[in-house]
Amino acid sequence: MGPINFIVVCTEKYTAEYANKSLNMFKRNFNGTFSAFCITDKKEQISEEFVCIEKQSELTGWWNKLSIFNQDLPHENTLYVDLDLLIMNPLDDALKFAAQTINDYEIACFGDHIEWHGEQFGSAFMFFNQEKLRWIYEEFIQDLNSYMLTQGGDQIWLGQRLSKVLYLEQHIKNFVKSLKFDLATWSADRQQILIPDEITTDFILLNCHGNPKPHELAKLKWKPIREIWY
Repeated sequence: MGPINFIVVCTEKYTAEYANKSLNMFKRNFNGTFSAFCITDKKEQISEEFVCIEKQSELTGWWNKLSIFNQDLPHENTLYVDLDLLIMNPLDDALKFAAQTINDYEIACFGDHIEWHGEQFGSAFMFFNQEKLRWIYEEFIQDLNSYMLTQGGDQIWLGQRLSKVLYLEQHIKNFVKSLKFDLATWSADRQQILIPDEITTDFILLNCHGNPKPHELAKLKWKPIREIWY
């Protein structure tokens, strides 16, 4: 496969530690050529390995993610990952497959673990051709104040507009697991999440969406986080 753009969004509540560790995990688990970009409001703290892109002032929270579709990046295909998505094992085969098949689809991702708000689409991991999806941002910016009221946020808004989606977990064995929904259990009253002391490491992506976040797991001295998030 050819070179790709690797992009993250590190704004507001997320510290630079998240962006820097995301890049570290990607470098350990991808052997191809790539250029790294970070949309951020904390440029001074971001690794110099990133090309920093200033956050758009009119976007807040998860809506900052929509700006990834409005960039002039050097390579044809782009990989975006959420900062709380941990890369545990090599991505080469999955990205090669995505690159080979993306022309038949609008975007490649993995589906939401619980189909939140009835939407299968998940925006934590997105592989796409940047020129073909520039229309997303162009539509969004036309009425962003109204669109940013969408219940469920960017993921629901995107899912309502993307009809040709390649769900990688349907093709790549052991592609992703959710810490909260696949690995953890819950207290009897469903008020407390119970994190296992150990986890298997035979899958590629560990999604720490929601809570607890990786830095909170680190404070709890959760052993697996020390072996992944660095």
